[in-house]
Amino acid sequence: MHKERFFTLTTVFGTLLICLIILEICVRVINPQSDLRRRDLFFRYEPVMGVEGIPRKEGVFATNMFNTTITHNSQGFRDVERSEEKTGNKWRILCLGDSFTWGHGVENEEIYVKVLEKLHPRIETVNMGGPGDDPAGELKVYLYRGWDYAPDLVLVGFYLGNDVRPYYPTEETVPPQFGFDEDGDLSLMGRVLSDEEVEKVWQTSEERYSPEGRRDLRGKIKYWLIKHIQLYTFIDNFQDYYADVLKGSLLYTKTLKLFGIDNHRGLGFLNYCMEKDPQNVADGWRTVEAAFSALKDFTSMNGANLYIVFIPHIAQTSRDLYERNVRSKGYDPREFDLEKPNRRLTQILEKYHIDYLDLLPPFQKATERGKILYYPRDPHWTPEGHRIAAREIYSDFIGRGWIEDGEL
Repeated sequence: MHKERFFTLTTVFGTLLICLIILEICVRVINPQSDLRRRDLFFRYEPVMGVEGIPRKEGVFATNMFNTTITHNSQGFRDVERSEEKTGNKWRILCLGDSFTWGHGVENEEIYVKVLEKLHPRIETVNMGGPGDDPAGELKVYLYRGWDYAPDLVLVGFYLGNDVRPYYPTEETVPPQFGFDEDGDLSLMGRVLSDEEVEKVWQTSEERYSPEGRRDLRGKIKYWLIKHIQLYTFIDNFQDYYADVLKGSLLYTKTLKLFGIDNHRGLGFLNYCMEKDPQNVADGWRTVEAAFSALKDFTSMNGANLYIVFIPHIAQTSRDLYERNVRSKGYDPREFDLEKPNRRLTQILEKYHIDYLDLLPPFQKATERGKILYYPRDPHWTPEGHRIAAREIYSDFIGRGWIEDGEL
């Protein structure tokens, strides 16, 4: 009897162990977890900005599609050291944006704003892009971090995939966020945590994730698991994320479709392409317009031009890819207007006399020529995508007379 129980327990434990090993291998092959997946290793809480890069932090960001090294300067930005005062006869560009401008999937020097520097000796870029930024957040970055750098041009990379976001902040919002007050004006609402509260957040993060953190036995075990078992990191870091992935999946979308319900989470970018905007999208465009209007005023006050670069969604660059994806979810491709977000953004920028460049036409042409501009299963640019973006921006600068060609 005892031998049978021992054999049963051993079999169950062995089977479980084999399954976990298989899952660990699958995670490492299909979706490897890198240091950057643990945002606390590279980013920390900031009482006004919400999040900032940890100064002088360096580490590896790798998936099965790329392997890159992240290096932050002393200000926590992914750039070389820059003084606030310009040196020499440089034309300084302050760069704001989300993960595209930050450089998801490429080396520091391969980011499109850094490639610009290689195209002309007078161009100097200060990269203050950060993962997840949008116009309301970029307005904060400019006012609290970028203002003193006195740029000649403020370049904003606007990702058409998810930068149209509504915000409904209150006085209790932490950290403060731009939103509309009772009078309908764009205001920074919320409260700033005290230095003591911020220090406590940092300490908790440091104890949990940093190799130098002081831990008790339980903490040491947990950190060992985080560092060595990617399946643990995958579950711990992405449990909420993959709940969203499940709700945006094809199966979930088709199930809702049986009951005549549109799965807005599954539609993603296509929410911006409907004939009639959903309410949250309409609110998002209102926020975008107010943020860019305010940014235009502030940059003008500081003696700089404002320049918006449209970053296309991958679905816009390949009609075949778009149609296959939409049909697989049970929708008719004719239900959506892929260029509607571009026209809407153009209307806003022309209303406030803001200069812009839409990268969609050159990206469509490059895709037709067989160029791989986005990573598979990851809607971020490859190094080739960054190179094409930089050259298009550079050509536009010359066409506008902002800089002269022939100085290479």
